[in-house]
Amino acid sequence: MLASAWAINGRFLSQRVTGVQRVAHELVAALDRRAAHRSATDPSPVLLLPPTVTPPPLSALPWRHVPGSAHAHVWEQWALPRAARGLRLINLCGAAPAFGAPAQACLLHDAAVFDHPEAYGATFGRWYRWLFRHLARSDARLMTVSGFSRERLAAALGVRPERFAVVPLAGEHIRRVAPDTQALSRLGLVGRSFLLAVGSANPTKRQADLVLAWRALERRDARLVIVGGGDARVFGATALAEAPGVVRAGAVDDPTLRALYDAAVGLVFPSVYEGFGLPPLEAMACGCPVVAARAASLPEVCGDAAMLVPPRDPAALADAMRRLLDDAALRAAMRERGLARAADFSWDASAQALLAALRPDGPGLAQ
Repeated sequence: MLASAWAINGRFLSQRVTGVQRVAHELVAALDRRAAHRSATDPSPVLLLPPTVTPPPLSALPWRHVPGSAHAHVWEQWALPRAARGLRLINLCGAAPAFGAPAQACLLHDAAVFDHPEAYGATFGRWYRWLFRHLARSDARLMTVSGFSRERLAAALGVRPERFAVVPLAGEHIRRVAPDTQALSRLGLVGRSFLLAVGSANPTKRQADLVLAWRALERRDARLVIVGGGDARVFGATALAEAPGVVRAGAVDDPTLRALYDAAVGLVFPSVYEGFGLPPLEAMACGCPVVAARAASLPEVCGDAAMLVPPRDPAALADAMRRLLDDAALRAAMRERGLARAADFSWDASAQALLAALRPDGPGLAQ
């Protein structure tokens, strides 16, 4: 599998699961499945965990706790690189030790801290811009999640696009989750048609456009359910627009999210900046039609399976939402296209692309 011994940065297991943590969880699970079938001479990476973190359910992938600070960032920058001496360190969530790790592979999900600095808190943005530039100057193997992110990161960091190996993601994980049968009742959605939106408070998610479009619809027979939280330390303070019929569910667990995907008329995803964009693929995997902005990586990921609308255009968004609500034949056709598109992606294929990037002759080498 790998020519030399690797370790995986397990800091993500100490964090709330959002997009990048979801990716790390699923890649580690896929690596674990592969490890169960490896040959005796085929080494597997070891998962290095912060001291108080519960290990994930693994059947074959080795893991161990690394003593150190209870503060996850300090642990990552100080204890982790020392524990990884003699190994090569895989970082799956963008963050990585700045110094001390002998060799690293880093999955940088997007260039948003360069392309949209206004969407991030000042401290968070400065740190990540410095770290990404530092990693690009090092001999780290660099990976990202889409062709769009490869081009944007290369431009921001002043390197050739070929410096980045592409590790596509998947949405199949949501199908393994049993839906919460009480979720619709808790949110007052039983017997109601509703559109679903999934995204954080990051301004690039364009929640304001979404609410403006909903207002223009004037649909008292339906609801708009917005799922997602926000961290002011990361994204800064963001005012959230309101309107009649908008249900703000906040951050939800996976069983609730699965129930919402299953019951929604469609997912509306007006984000103008996504390194990959997991929610559209998750929705498609559940048979939920998707409306998305024609922006960033979304056309690359969604193909012809989503209704793509111009970005930052509430009127066009409203028209697409109206069509989804009113046209059952359209929804049925989109459901079939979405299921087929989601089937083109898998976490096992993602893990295979990751392992290819880690080989001595793999993509992602310093150039």
